[in-house]
Amino acid sequence: MKENNIIVHALIKVKDKFLITKRSKSEDTYPEYWDLPGGLVEKGELPKDAVIRETKEETNLDIIPLKIIREDSNLDKVKDIVFIRLIYLAQLDNIDNIKLDKNEHSDYKLIKTIDDLDGKTFDFIEYLIKEY
Repeated sequence: MKENNIIVHALIKVKDKFLITKRSKSEDTYPEYWDLPGGLVEKGELPKDAVIRETKEETNLDIIPLKIIREDSNLDKVKDIVFIRLIYLAQLDNIDNIKLDKNEHSDYKLIKTIDDLDGKTFDFIEYLIKEY
């Protein structure tokens, strides 16, 4: 029987820009990729609570998720796990109190378009920034 794992991310809009975080070199999956804050939903946790918790743990920011703006899923045949990703739109006035968890992220940027980034990104980031 296949297991389901839910992954949540926050697309955080700050005025007319978006917060993007760079995964650290020590990350097992996708080291040094630009990503959105987020992670796995824990057992018994609601996805909305998980995106708040994960964003706080990774960036020290207190977000209010506004709505789910994207859902996608894929089957990892090797692990026999279905991964379901939910991306929430969140908005903040500023990120003055941002503090990255250096075990997970090495850098952050506020960007207007995907062209403002150097390096590798996930496909969904480009799609989201164009849409929002």
